[in-house]
Amino acid sequence: MPRGNQLIRQWLLLQKIDRPAGIAVDDAARELHCTPRTIWRDLQVLQDAKFPIYNEPEADGRRSIWRIDDAFRHRLPLKLTLSEVAALLMSRDLLGPAGTGILERSVGSFVAKIAALLDENALALIDQMRDTIGVRAAGAKLQAPAAEHLAAIQQALAQHRRLRLQYYSMSRDAVTARQVDPYHLTLHAGGFYLVAHCHLRHAVRIFAVERIRECEVLGTAFSRPASFDVEQYLAGAWGIIRGDIVTVKVVFARALARYIRERSWHPTQQFRTLDDGRLEVTLRVADTLEVRRWILGFGSDAEAVEPATLRDTLQREAEALARKLAPRRIVGAPAPAGRMSEPRAAPSGARPPRPA
Repeated sequence: MPRGNQLIRQWLLLQKIDRPAGIAVDDAARELHCTPRTIWRDLQVLQDAKFPIYNEPEADGRRSIWRIDDAFRHRLPLKLTLSEVAALLMSRDLLGPAGTGILERSVGSFVAKIAALLDENALALIDQMRDTIGVRAAGAKLQAPAAEHLAAIQQALAQHRRLRLQYYSMSRDAVTARQVDPYHLTLHAGGFYLVAHCHLRHAVRIFAVERIRECEVLGTAFSRPASFDVEQYLAGAWGIIRGDIVTVKVVFARALARYIRERSWHPTQQFRTLDDGRLEVTLRVADTLEVRRWILGFGSDAEAVEPATLRDTLQREAEALARKLAPRRIVGAPAPAGRMSEPRAAPSGARPPRPA
């Protein structure tokens, strides 16, 4: 059996030992679909690594039950189990740049305190188990905001205080002074976004936290409108960009149908299999750059059917891309007109995302 499978089995065995009632060798073998001899070998590995496990005979003396040492449980700072501690240590990479990157220092400190509960041999085995779990951070944001910005935002959210910001607007390529009433902080695609009422724009806006250059909590208190619901505010957005909600229909090639079906793309998604095996996906979503890029990412295997404005926009983008890839075109020459990222005449029924 490959080494990775052994480590996964040992991790699962550790979880079963961590049950309040513990587990017997023969029960573990049956649940893990292996022989008792294999379980005995795995137990020896865990003991050699000095995991706090032991066995004691059942009342009838016919077999023994493996459990977690009570002394270890008493040392835990919270009501954690050994398997929860091991899971946290194995998943610390998932809490890094691809997830809570700007909290990495605090997460690292917490993980270090948890790691101090285990023997270095147990930590070494956990690191081997951890090698079977990975995270790919493609597209994660490279520019993390200053830690004091996040602390100030959290303070303002908790105390319902106004914030004074120096905020860089990418669409204007300029820094502007803002005063905002913070409503909600959300994590999306490796970055934090602040939903707040902007007094400069007199409307609720979304601010990318990494674009905040200065942040100060003011003494001015505010009350969030009782009618404001952040889930409703963000409803329809493919990711974080809001826009006019439209019914989008996309037909995927038969070869992609199973792949598309097995994923959650948007809360409103509905699937319908066509007679020829292709899959029609219907969504109620904001017609923004985010959803267009999603469709374009599947190339010719995805055909936008509705709305017509979306179909026309994608057609222009495809034609521009074809011109750009023409065999005789000089590489590095100016891009042809009509790129989707250059909003010329915005199609009716859709609006470009409003800059914060």
